Amino acid sequence: MKEIGCPICSSPLTVRTAKGRKSNKPFIMLVCPVDGRHFRGFITDQNYLKRVLNELNNNNYKDLGREGG
Repeated sequence: MKEIGCPICSSPLTVRTAKGRKSNKPFIMLVCPVDGRHFRGFITDQNYLKRVLNELNNNNYKDLGREGG
């Protein structure tokens, strides 16, 4: 897996799942582990998200932040 660095401090971004406040829909969040104010990005495409989550479930990953795959 390739790492994406924070544009401010160059730390590898953390990837995790989250839910929209109003829609309650799932999305993927990329956030700086040093300071969440440095960078926060969201992937909200539901078709892409379903494919990613299905692949993670098939590989027995607990969450997106887990190293490995």
